[in-house]
Amino acid sequence: MDVFISLFYVLFALCIVFPPTEFVSTGFTIPQLFGSYLGSEDNNFIKYHMRRISITLLIHSFLPLGYVVTLWCCGEKGEWMPCLFIASCTIPLIALYKITCWWEHNQINHPVVKALLPYADVEGDWRTFASSFNIEFRGSNNVFIPLNNVSTVKITARWIIKVSQYSINLVQQGDCTLVATATDTHDLAPTGEGEMQYLNIEAIPERENVKPFSFRISSITLRELQPRLERPVRVPEHISLIPPLIERFISVFKDHVRQNPVYYVDQELEQCIGCMHNQADIKINKRCVSDSLNGTRAPCQQCNCRVLWCAPCMARWWAARAGSLSPNAWLAARGSCPVCRAVFCMVDVSPAEKRRVSQ
Repeated sequence: MDVFISLFYVLFALCIVFPPTEFVSTGFTIPQLFGSYLGSEDNNFIKYHMRRISITLLIHSFLPLGYVVTLWCCGEKGEWMPCLFIASCTIPLIALYKITCWWEHNQINHPVVKALLPYADVEGDWRTFASSFNIEFRGSNNVFIPLNNVSTVKITARWIIKVSQYSINLVQQGDCTLVATATDTHDLAPTGEGEMQYLNIEAIPERENVKPFSFRISSITLRELQPRLERPVRVPEHISLIPPLIERFISVFKDHVRQNPVYYVDQELEQCIGCMHNQADIKINKRCVSDSLNGTRAPCQQCNCRVLWCAPCMARWWAARAGSLSPNAWLAARGSCPVCRAVFCMVDVSPAEKRRVSQ
């Protein structure tokens, strides 16, 4: 019985310290349960996290005491119970003492305030900086990157903030260097058709009194994040970024298109109507044998549209139409013209070029 109770309480405690997605979705986390006391993170970021860290530490410190009380309520009367009770009571007392020290003397010992002090204009005067920081954090262009259910990276126009359970790390974008230090790749499917690459990013501040910190994000998130950073993330030569699946398919698609005969046109090629950036260079020209493949799929059809699309846009359209299939089967599938809906296969996709006038 004691073993069952212990296992149950350990599981419960882990769900409190590291709440799973089910707890988060139902609102059973410390920030959500104490939302009325914590206030709004958007309105007062600094005050919110000062309170959140304090109450998180306090609640976590009561978990060992809760375990002892649970055993006692379930009938455990061992000789070791009084000693265990006294020991478990000292943990919240120590936590209360530490929290009291945080909030004394203008709160300069609080982990959040310690992160602010290096950027305060006057030594010890962190409130003025906190006020201006709160105003900036209310901006609508902030980026939030969840690392897990208890940690988040928040990026504003000027700041990179890592929020953890018991602390925050704060660094100014212009005063730090972001470096990829390690990478690992995980298969999203047993067949290995989809891969997700994760990178460990270390933020190295130029100020000596600012602590460096690290976080782990996917390569896809990194590519989306780069335009929001003042300085690009440095990726050492020994670390190679795996292109996203769609980028790899575009490369393979273009290789297959180049193997087909060129379709020459007399007029000048226009811009692609998909991206309005690249020159249109793809013509759907029926070349395959007309059959219905035993009636399982519609036969290929002649497309009478002019050259409208570039190879990358056509590849993305093709992948979107074949999205329900395995990526390994994308090239063997059939697409349809985005304009006239004529069905075609890879044999029908020809590179388009302007006919050269012989001198």
